[in-house]
Parts: sequence; structure tokens; C-alpha cells
Amino acid sequence: MGAIVRQRWHSLDDVWPLQGLCWIVLEQVRFGGNLGTLIRSSEAIGGAGFILLGDIVDPYSPIVTRATMGAIFRQSFVRTTVTHLKKWISMYGAVTIGASTDGLIDFHSFNFPKGSLLVLGDERQGLTTQQHNLCDYLVRIPMEGKADSLNLGVAGSLLMYEVYRSRT
Repeated sequence: MGAIVRQRWHSLDDVWPLQGLCWIVLEQVRFGGNLGTLIRSSEAIGGAGFILLGDIVDPYSPIVTRATMGAIFRQSFVRTTVTHLKKWISMYGAVTIGASTDGLIDFHSFNFPKGSLLVLGDERQGLTTQQHNLCDYLVRIPMEGKADSLNLGVAGSLLMYEVYRSRT
């Protein structure tokens, strides 16, 4: 079975932070299934879509598309540079929240504003320096066990649902 899909890309200048409940900012994702999970979760909570830094992440790869279970057709995708994103954030006064094990704020106690930009790092290294520098706040997901981090799809989905919970 196959499918032909027209890729829908938006310019950063054509979207705004309050377009949906939140935006997800990614620079790199190592495993396509994790990106598919994030896309499904974003669609489920009413997220606007994804702002992709650089050209490494491909939301339209077959693995990602399959993992989205159709949610890919209801999300917006923007590809941009860090410089352009910084200007856009400044222009709109958007709030950027990074997920990090170094975060000083428990994600349950953070009041996520509508239109938040959730900055997520990759599965192995977490936030890059340039992603870290974008963030107004760093939140952490508390963990009791010996694991030092969560799967990107799981961590990102938990954060999105916390955004949803804090807005309802």
C-alpha cells in the first residue's frame, strides 16, 4: 500500500503563537516514531504544530507519517533558523519553555500560558546550547526511579498534556 502526500509547509511569518494551545520547537529527533508520537499528542491537545530549526527533522518521512495515524494532516509545520525564530519570539512576546533535567521548576507547578513554545531536545543529548538559549524557563518532569531521562515522545507528550491541563 502506498500514498502520495503533498507536504504543507508554512512560513514563520504566516503563523503566530496564539494560533493553537502551544507550538513544539525541535532541532533534531533521532527516532521517527518519537516525532510521530509528538505530532499525535499535539493534535490531540489542540496544539498548533511544529517549528523545526534547520533541515534535519523530516515530519513527512514514511516512518513519522505512519506513526502519526493521520494527525500530520491537522498540524502546521514551519522550518526556520534560530535567528529568525528569535526575532519572531521577540515580535510576539512569546514564552519559550524548555524541557530539561536541569530545570528548576516542576512542570506540574508551572502555569503554561496559551501560545507557549515548548522546546524539546533530542533523545540522547537533550537541549542543544542554542535551544537552551531560546528558553525563558526550564521545567523538569520529576522522576523517582533510577532513569535519568524519559523517551522524547513520552516527555514531550507529558508536557503537552500539562499545557492542556493548565489551560482548562
